Amino acid sequence: MKAVVWRGLYDLDYCDIPEPQVKPGWVKIKVQAVGLCATEVHIISGKFPVCDPPHVLGHEICGDIVEVGEGCNKDNVGKRVVVETYVGCGECEFCKSGQKHLCSAGEIGYPPYAGGDAQYVIVPEGCVRFLKDNISYDEGAIMEAVACPFGAVVNSGVKHGDTVLVIGAGVAGLSFIQSALALGAKTVLCAVRNDEKAQLVRKFGGTAIDLRYEDLYNTVMKLTDGKGVDLAIDAAGAPATIDSCFKNVKNGGKVMLYGIPSNDAKVELPVVDCILRQITVVGYTGNEKAWDTLIELVSDGKISLKEMVSQTFPLSQFKEAVDTVENGKQSVIKVVLHPWED
Repeated sequence: MKAVVWRGLYDLDYCDIPEPQVKPGWVKIKVQAVGLCATEVHIISGKFPVCDPPHVLGHEICGDIVEVGEGCNKDNVGKRVVVETYVGCGECEFCKSGQKHLCSAGEIGYPPYAGGDAQYVIVPEGCVRFLKDNISYDEGAIMEAVACPFGAVVNSGVKHGDTVLVIGAGVAGLSFIQSALALGAKTVLCAVRNDEKAQLVRKFGGTAIDLRYEDLYNTVMKLTDGKGVDLAIDAAGAPATIDSCFKNVKNGGKVMLYGIPSNDAKVELPVVDCILRQITVVGYTGNEKAWDTLIELVSDGKISLKEMVSQTFPLSQFKEAVDTVENGKQSVIKVVLHPWED
């Protein structure tokens, strides 16, 4: 089969490798579409050294089940699925409590598990989620990128009528906007610094605060009657953006840390503020229990994935896709690759 093997720093080999073979409890998927995650680009470029080459990356996977291993439901052959990539050991306290994303067993797309940058991939049967007929392969391919922010918002306990601030208007930030609104938030504010980002924020239902013309703190206080927001989400991972979350959250509010700072970033936690203002600080990513709800919301049109697919490439043009994500315009949200296109 054709696959992209990451062999080192910007070394991407589109080549033939053996097809994976199913094993008990696992299913084989014909990959129809695979999203290109920014994390994957960071790995390829050496900015996020979490694993070693050579390896087939790709953890945003959508396709058709073509074969099942021993112990799996044979009736699932032919079904369209998206992959929830946390493998889980099935035995630890996290797996048994529906939190396998906290298990140390690993994730599809990271060693030792081959990912979806290929024509076929195998995954545990428990990792597949069935797609509704009105959800396309491309939408399914970016669902994992939305599931992490969506699951984080579910974990946050956002309530009807809440005001939320999102700092960072990339795919995570735009997913946070849609997720918070779908779960009942009254208003979602988002800090931006250019016209393209402002347009995207408004497109997905948020209120853009353009930092070129507006002071974030003063604007937030004006829009919240001087109280601050109920939930402030950092989706950028920079020391300044994290600090802004604490400044703009209300007394008794919650700060969610989602963006990952660089290794050399120095982030200071305002401990006194957290104590005296009784700020709850949480770190979230993913929630396996949120997948079914997300699929329903996408099917019902309450969360839009179609509009987040900004460009597609054949898998053979993987290098061009990486360049688009790394050096593309601000309007690039998600890039999807098609393994069966020439």
